[in-house]
Amino acid sequence: MDVSMAKIAFGILSLIPAAIAYTLYFRGMFTGKIKPHAFSWLIWGLLAGNGFWAQVSANAGIGSWATGVTSVACLTIFVVAIFRGDTKLLRLDWVLLSLALVSFGLLLVIDDKTVSLCVTLFATLLGFMMTWRKAWRLPHEEATMSFALNAIKFLPAIAALQTYSFLTIAYPLTAGLANAAVVLIILLRTRG
Repeated sequence: MDVSMAKIAFGILSLIPAAIAYTLYFRGMFTGKIKPHAFSWLIWGLLAGNGFWAQVSANAGIGSWATGVTSVACLTIFVVAIFRGDTKLLRLDWVLLSLALVSFGLLLVIDDKTVSLCVTLFATLLGFMMTWRKAWRLPHEEATMSFALNAIKFLPAIAALQTYSFLTIAYPLTAGLANAAVVLIILLRTRG
């Protein structure tokens, strides 16, 4: 198998856990078992889009597929979550949402792609803080398997990258670890 076929295989392999994760998540939302923190998904969708463009601009190639799919799926979950999720914001949520939106706004004026990606990563983690807090309070309203699969999808995505640099690897690495943290929090709360 030559390098390009291996990259294609890893790119496809990154989409399989993503497809399963989002299918499970949507099913859980529509059955009422999962109540996502709506604004986390908005933040992740917007910022995954920026992560995707950073990867594309740095020639990530096939390795960027998972990030692009993540952006579309997160924005779709946000829309559904407005009606079927957790839209009650605590004061901390308003602070995190405001910081994330300010960070997103900064992306429009920052020309340096590395600085822009750092802001993206910071704001992405702010969005995860909302879900980490919610998972701690209400672990049964989140989908352990979906977050686990979303963490796993970034492993083959990283292997599928055409080039390796901060711009291509930082988003999938950060998002993968942040998804794994959600899983850990849920497991600690439901088994502890």
